[in-house]
Formats: sequence, C-alpha cells, structure tokens
Amino acid sequence: MTSFAWALGTIGVDIFFVISGFIMVHICWDDFAMPGAAQKFMRRRIVRIVPLYWVATIAALVFHRASDKAPEGWAELLQSLLFIPYYNENGGWHPILSQGWTLNYEMMFYAIFAGALTFPRKFALPGIAVVLGIFTSVGLVLPTGILKYLSSPIVLWFVVGVAIAALWRSAGFVEPKGLARSVKFLEPFGDASYSSYLVHGFALTMLLRVWEAPSAWFVPVGMVVAAGAGLGVHIMIERPMLQAMTRRKPLIISSGAQDVGL
Repeated sequence: MTSFAWALGTIGVDIFFVISGFIMVHICWDDFAMPGAAQKFMRRRIVRIVPLYWVATIAALVFHRASDKAPEGWAELLQSLLFIPYYNENGGWHPILSQGWTLNYEMMFYAIFAGALTFPRKFALPGIAVVLGIFTSVGLVLPTGILKYLSSPIVLWFVVGVAIAALWRSAGFVEPKGLARSVKFLEPFGDASYSSYLVHGFALTMLLRVWEAPSAWFVPVGMVVAAGAGLGVHIMIERPMLQAMTRRKPLIISSGAQDVGL
C-alpha cells in the first residue's frame, strides 16, 4: 500500500506540471507580446504562490524544531523562502517544507513563461519547448548541483501541458456546458487545492500519530483528512490573505480567469 501511495504521488506531480503548463497558456493566450504582460503575470503568480508558502515553510520549521529533528538553520530557511534548491543530507534536494521541491520547478517555469510573454505567441510557445529541451539536454552532462537538479527531465511535463493548451485553443475547443455545473459541489475543494498541497504533510503526520496499526484504510482516510485540512486553511488563512493583498475576491479557475488554484 505504501508503494502504491508513492506511485500515485509521483504520477500526481507529473499531472500537476502538465496542468500547470496548460493553464498558464490557456489564461494568457491573448497576452503574448502585450505591454506589461510579463510583469503582470509574475506579480499575480507571486501573490498566489509565495505568501502561503512562506507561512507553511515557517510552520514546518517550527514543527521540525518541536519534534527535535530540525537540522535547518537560517541559510536553509532563506533558500527555502526564495525557492533556491539546496541539498539536505537527510532528505536530498528538499526545502524545509518537503513538498515545496515541486514549487522550485514551478517558479523556474514561471520565470521562463514570463520571458516568453514578451514575444508573439507563435514564437513564444515553441521557444518554451526549445529552452526547456536544451536545458534538460545540457543537464545530462552537468556536475551535481542546483542546475543539474533543475534540469531534470520532469520539467518536460510543462511542455506537454503547453502543447495541449496550444492545440486546444487553436482548435477552438471549449469546456462542455454542463461540466462545471455537474461538479459544482467540488468547487470549494478545487479552490483549496493549493492549501491542501501545502498542508497535507502536516495532516498526514498527525494522522499517523494516532493511527494504531497499518491498514488499507489509511489512504482513503488520509485523503479525506488532508482535503479537510486544506479546506480549513484555505477558508481561514489563504482566502483572507489573498483578499487583503488583492483587495478583491480572488479568482481561482473560471472562464478567462487570471488567477488559478495551482
């Protein structure tokens, strides 16, 4: 069961990167080569991603210290907060909040995408693929280090998402009319997806402390607990924080949305 859960997690990261590539192209389809588009994009991404990640990272550091297993110091905290990968002797290339390793790749992709927004779309989208393709190829011969780590082939899943979005928009596909209404009840959990991602480790760790014996039930129960914890954090912390920073109701995913819950 543990191996199955890890396999699901690995596949989930790949899908997450594909969705990210798709959504970024989809919501910015008409923004390429527009004045200020790159700055606007990065500002919105930073507001959406950074504050809650900083809160979760500091909470993780406090949790580690309370558990007497905190080798991290100020240098590791700074690198974690700035999305700079570093090698942890105990956990590989993981920041203080372990699942934050995916956000290191995500922020790199955002920087590349922001640069692409300064060009016409017909050049920008192939350019993203070329840049990431060359980077991963060069990474094969790089010595161990930050660039070697960031050049992992896993970043090519972003390219897959970009390609799917380009095909989707070029073909004029639209979301089926009844789809959004049929899953309306899941919308709060979709809005809370980022919160759930950041806090699921805390939730599952606490669940393990009260779980008496190994059981196949742990995975479904853990999913419910993690989703509930994420929804709670979204309602009590993330949503008020976004509202305060944007001074409006934050958009998550909708037609023409400019902010997404990723």
